[in-house]
This record gives sequence, structure tokens and C-alpha cells, in this order.
Amino acid sequence: MTIKKRIYPEGESPNLDLVVDQLKSQDSKNKRLMYRMFILYIIFAVFYLGLLIFNPDPELTFENRIQGVCYVLIFTVAAFFFRHHYRKTSKVDYTAPILSMLEEARERHKLMRPGKAWFVVFIVGFTDIVVTWALVTDITAEWSLLTKILVIQAGYFTIMSLSFLIGYLIWRKKSRPLVRNLTRIIDEMRADETPMNEISS
Repeated sequence: MTIKKRIYPEGESPNLDLVVDQLKSQDSKNKRLMYRMFILYIIFAVFYLGLLIFNPDPELTFENRIQGVCYVLIFTVAAFFFRHHYRKTSKVDYTAPILSMLEEARERHKLMRPGKAWFVVFIVGFTDIVVTWALVTDITAEWSLLTKILVIQAGYFTIMSLSFLIGYLIWRKKSRPLVRNLTRIIDEMRADETPMNEISS
């Protein structure tokens, strides 16, 4: 069943059953995506490791091999990041207390949270260092070292910015409506709890 990813107008409460169905559907899609990303990064890591071990090219310097090890590390960290979140999503309990389940779901589908932030900082920062280190010696133009680094940074962060923009647009289309619906339901449930808490106190 296809769930319409709608934002309910002001004054209209989201239908809890439909939002939970939407949540389950999005979780299922995310699990498939995370599993595929895990497999993809494992393949990259094994491929680069194989190149480091079996590549007989005499022009492959010790510095090149260190750079290769760094790439293997990046791919391995990425693979286990996706594996961790795949397993975490697979263990979601939709029968848990409803408010707790909805709050965890909202955190899970936010664009950025601490678990994602460290991963993004590590991948972008470490990859930037390794790519700059690898390319700065390959640029044959008669530029100063600083100019080469600045050119590499401009190209790298242009690519990263476009990647983040594409990721944001995908999230805005697929997950933001869900996050907003969850937020409205959570706020309504908390508002309903408040008078009861005041009476009991």
C-alpha cells in the first residue's frame, strides 16, 4: 500500500495509524538502502586492500600504499556505520509505548543528529586530507603548494556541497513530511498528558 506523504493542514490532526504505516514503509526502504551501502563499501574496502597487497607496480611508492590504507580505513568505517544503523533499524519495536516509539522514530529520521554528525565530519575531513595528500603531488602546473591545496579544496568542497544538497533534497521529499507528522502527534500527546499531570500533582 502506498502511503501519501502529506503534511496535515493546521487544525487537522495527523492520523496515527497512517503515520505509523508511513513510518514502517520508510524504515523498510532505509533498511534496504543501508544494507546495499554496507555491501558497496565492503566491496570498495576489499578491492583497495587487494590492490595494496597484490599490485606489483614498481611505481607504487610507500606513500601511495599509506594513502591506500587510509582509503581502506574510510571504506571500512563507512561500511560498519551503515551496518550499525541497519541492525538498529531492524530491531525497532513498533509495539513499544507509543510516545517513546514515536520520539525514537522522529530522532531516527531527522536530517542530522549526533550519530550522523560524527560520521559526516570524519568521512569528509579524513577524505579531504587523503585526497589533498594524493593529488597535490600529481598536479603538474607551475603553482605554489598553497595554490595547489586551494584548488583541490575548491574542487573537493564543491563536490561535497553538491552531494549534501542532493541528500538534503532527497530527505526533504521522503523524510521531512514524516518527521513533521511525528512531531505534531508527539506534541498533541504531550499536551494531552499535561493536564493529567497537573491534576495528579
